[in-house]
Amino acid sequence: MSDMKTFNFSSPTTVAFGNGTAEKLGFYLEKMGAKKALIIADKMMVEIGLVKRLIGLAGIECLVYDDVKAEPPVENTLEALKKYQDNGCDVIIGVGGGSPLDVAKAAALLASNGGSYNDYVGIGKVGKRCAPLILIPTTAGTGSESSIFSIMLVNGVKAGVVDYNITAHIAIVDPLLTVSVPRKLTASTGLDAFCHNMETFISANANPMADTLSLRSIGLIAKWLPKAVGDPNDIEARYWVMFASMLGGYSSNTCEGCAANHGFAFALGGMFHVPHGLANAVFLQHVLPVVGVAEYEKVRRMGEAMGENMAGLSDREAFEKTMEAIRNLVKNVGCDIPVSEFGVKESDLPKLAEETVKQARVMGHSTYKLTVEEIQEIFKRAM
Repeated sequence: MSDMKTFNFSSPTTVAFGNGTAEKLGFYLEKMGAKKALIIADKMMVEIGLVKRLIGLAGIECLVYDDVKAEPPVENTLEALKKYQDNGCDVIIGVGGGSPLDVAKAAALLASNGGSYNDYVGIGKVGKRCAPLILIPTTAGTGSESSIFSIMLVNGVKAGVVDYNITAHIAIVDPLLTVSVPRKLTASTGLDAFCHNMETFISANANPMADTLSLRSIGLIAKWLPKAVGDPNDIEARYWVMFASMLGGYSSNTCEGCAANHGFAFALGGMFHVPHGLANAVFLQHVLPVVGVAEYEKVRRMGEAMGENMAGLSDREAFEKTMEAIRNLVKNVGCDIPVSEFGVKESDLPKLAEETVKQARVMGHSTYKLTVEEIQEIFKRAM
């Protein structure tokens, strides 16, 4: 239970949320006194013309680093940082999904604090506020624009910096930027947002603030994500899924991150380079039925938030009804995908379980403590 828990909440980020807010980029750069920006993105953001559009809106000189990988290695951060420093930039603009935004955070961190990324891996190790940073998400999933996390691949293993000092100075959250996102990416990132909120809701670190944000978001995603996937031009659906994603970043902040589902996703992403949102999406219906048994009351409330009628049901019946609703959500948006499709073989399961255990920060947030044998069994069921 999270009643009467002590928790910390800070919001050093100014959020501009709503349809069309990307048009305000120049206004915020002027307000920050910025003269030269480094835009950090991936190739897709350049190809679809969004980076060019943002350069036009910026009103100042802009350079571009667009080599961000889907599961970014720490080398991406070092390359971006060099371009920032060598060209005398004074603000970083991260645009895209979670990967470019995480690289932008990490580059801004090192620009201000020096040292190496590894110096700051862990919780609360960043001494100074990061360099001026604007984040512009184009997917509704990670909530990175509002979160205190930056996750990189270091020697093939996911490692994370967790600190309020790496949060954006300005987050420009424009749901209209998600309209061009393909259906499959809309689905997987939307389920990633569901995972953020679900995992913080049942986290060992859960608290009244996280509960309030998460439960609202769970209901919004259950209602609006299938509509956003079914009709990419449904602006109302895009708006509410993006809002739920942003709230997921804030709820995760108060709990210092997610829980077991993310441990599985980090292992799969690190070993098989599966995009983070998709990795979380495919495990959702396999991990929660195991770890959720420690949180019957909260799982019931999740089901109710998703629109399920729990009147007269026992805890176990309510639990099963919620699991069915989640399985249906995963299936309806097209993310009922076996991990074997990513190249996973049964012989890989011991190593995947080992890598999952290494994700001690998120695995430790689960109120149900999974054994190595249970982790391997979950991977096997996900095959």
